Amino acid sequence: MTGREITQMAFDLKEPPRTPVTLIGGGSWIVDQAGKTFAGIKEDPQQIADVFIQAFRKIGHDLLWTGSNFINYPMNFLGCPIEDGTSDGPMLKGTVIQSLKDAGSLDIAGVLENPTMKGIIHSQHLVADAVGKETLAMPTQWAPFSCAARLFGVEPLMDAVFDDPDGLLELVRISTDLIWSIIEPIMEHEDILGANLSDPVASGDLISPETFRTFVKPFLKDIVGRIQGKGKYAMVHICGDTTAILEDIADIRPDCFSLEAKVDLQTAKRVLGGKVCVAGNVTPTGAFLSGSPDEVIAEARACVEAWGGGGGYVLSLGCDFPKAVPVENAMALMSLKQG
Repeated sequence: MTGREITQMAFDLKEPPRTPVTLIGGGSWIVDQAGKTFAGIKEDPQQIADVFIQAFRKIGHDLLWTGSNFINYPMNFLGCPIEDGTSDGPMLKGTVIQSLKDAGSLDIAGVLENPTMKGIIHSQHLVADAVGKETLAMPTQWAPFSCAARLFGVEPLMDAVFDDPDGLLELVRISTDLIWSIIEPIMEHEDILGANLSDPVASGDLISPETFRTFVKPFLKDIVGRIQGKGKYAMVHICGDTTAILEDIADIRPDCFSLEAKVDLQTAKRVLGGKVCVAGNVTPTGAFLSGSPDEVIAEARACVEAWGGGGGYVLSLGCDFPKAVPVENAMALMSLKQG
């Protein structure tokens, strides 16, 4: 069976012949491995695609997030300066809006008309052309709440939870439409089987469960429903400790929930098992970054053992990983495909 087929079984809450294994994110690592910079490839869809294809050929992910670390560019096309001259993930140098009153003036259509944005979308189709029959390819984008934080700034967004909740809700709604305008055309490719939504600002380390249920959950549920309505898989990644919102994730019902090592896998299985596939949760900055391949394998095996049998599980990193990770450690994680 292909990695794509094995991952589909896990997403469908079945028990595949082996556990699917993947690296999540990794755009900066992938670009660095290719000896490129984001600025140097962003105008050429084939060059963007090639770095992802080369990484897949080297590593062999069962699940491949296309467009990883290209997700700040929509904010750049809305007017926020960006720093992208290295293989580090492109960094926004400010915010798009200074006031929630400016949210209604955001030109979402203009983002899609930008030729570089068109190229980034097309590059993901090229990746799917090359490897989409072998791996489960899906674009990754900010989830609505984290997108709103990129547009407005994290600190002002947190203040708005209390100072202007109605204005914030409108910004998150607009963010939902912005994200959808990008991932919908990417998913038109028959070998792109879904989309991932990354929501680091929705972490339990940053917001309360009550804030999550007001400003995050309704919009995640909306966009997950839109993705699934296209007959595609919806994946959600939230950093940090999400233990207190696992029941909410079960209600949102993505096809897969990606979580960090702060969440106990046995707890996650108790709440989500049989309802939502779970991906996780090897620490990206532990042994994977600075330990030996044997230490990586030991941690990965402990994750598989913690989850236990029954399927509905993808062995992965708990979050995106630094570009300094040694290739041999990435290969060590992927060696778990052989058992």
